Amino acid sequence: MRNITFVDRFEIPDVTTTTSNNFFLSDVDDDGDVELLIGHWDLGNLEGCDDSIFPRGSLHVIKYGKVWKAAHDLQMVTCVTAGRLCFKEKTSIVVLCADAQCHIFDATFDSSSHLQSICCQKLACNAKDARILEGDGPCDMAVAYSDRVVRLFRWVPQSKTDKKPGELVLLIKWELAGQVSRISLHSTSKASNLILASQPGGGFAFLQKKFETYESRMCPTLVYHPPRKNPNQNTETRTWLVGDLRCNTAKQSTSLIGLCLADGTLQLISADLHQSEAMWSVSLPVNGELFGLSKFDLTNSDADELAVCCWDGSTYICNQNADILHFPVGQACQAFTAGRLAISPKVNVPVLVYATCEQSTLIFYNLDVNSVPSYSLHNALSNRPDVLEKFAKYHISYSDPIKLRKAIRFLLYHPPRHHH
Repeated sequence: MRNITFVDRFEIPDVTTTTSNNFFLSDVDDDGDVELLIGHWDLGNLEGCDDSIFPRGSLHVIKYGKVWKAAHDLQMVTCVTAGRLCFKEKTSIVVLCADAQCHIFDATFDSSSHLQSICCQKLACNAKDARILEGDGPCDMAVAYSDRVVRLFRWVPQSKTDKKPGELVLLIKWELAGQVSRISLHSTSKASNLILASQPGGGFAFLQKKFETYESRMCPTLVYHPPRKNPNQNTETRTWLVGDLRCNTAKQSTSLIGLCLADGTLQLISADLHQSEAMWSVSLPVNGELFGLSKFDLTNSDADELAVCCWDGSTYICNQNADILHFPVGQACQAFTAGRLAISPKVNVPVLVYATCEQSTLIFYNLDVNSVPSYSLHNALSNRPDVLEKFAKYHISYSDPIKLRKAIRFLLYHPPRHHH
């Protein structure tokens, strides 16, 4: 593990959230630039006003480091997501609330600072996380709830004569054994858009869009992958996961899942529908609980790194070889995500996003990391044949690391002096 420092950042005061499921990165206005969605609920004015006991709730869309559009008075927002749910040609923003309300917005409607509402519909209480399954056919949305249930909804357009453009219809309901902290999407060589649901202790389940007979009843199919056995691990520990990690060319056939436990365990798992295998597992030196596991291509290598945060702001970035970077934010944090975000027009870059306990959102950019592990000068020379040719003139070969190291040391610290 090596420490690293990032400096460049945007700070957005008085815009924050309390859960990582209220962060989502997506190009919501289809202009090629990725925006940040922040959902939040608050108790309003706590100085004795009559309406202060009602959570007001809000959604903010951050563009180029500033609030671009917003929606207010949404009540207790618990998670946000975005995707081509209602229309094939443009993106919809979905906000789910604890009181069962589902708000759907269109950010492409006009240039005002307000989001255009498409639909407001009552679904089910206490949503925890949501993902939109985009595809060639009808678009569906999977929603995880606090009662260990995941529901799959489908957007059904109405006729042009109806006042509403459409509504969400329940297709399937899966009941799981443990609490679902995160749902994600995963693809294998045989299937795509598989729904992945986390389970306590490091377990997870694939939720299939089909039914099977169980004790004379028709039940939706799920394939459960139990936690890896560890006698020192709490089986009820909260689990975060992220599927469909991009691999480098050498591992292209492998379907990888990133998984972390709140106690500091981080794992890379090779998984298809019926089999899974831990590629590696590391224990991070955390002071608090891990949360907000995300994937992003930090090094521009076409392979995803994993990023996760701790309560004290300690951030760990891990590549697929278990090499780790540690970045201390220096502030207590309560929500986190990582991904690509537009910091200026047509400039989407890797970012780290934090909701701090000081009621602000921090966005770190210009991360400028070429390699997660330490990169020696000796390794760097392998990509500089012009320099190696000059060494060869003095009978110094790259294949002789001891002689090469002495030559580099001489040139750096004892260069020959030219006398005039």
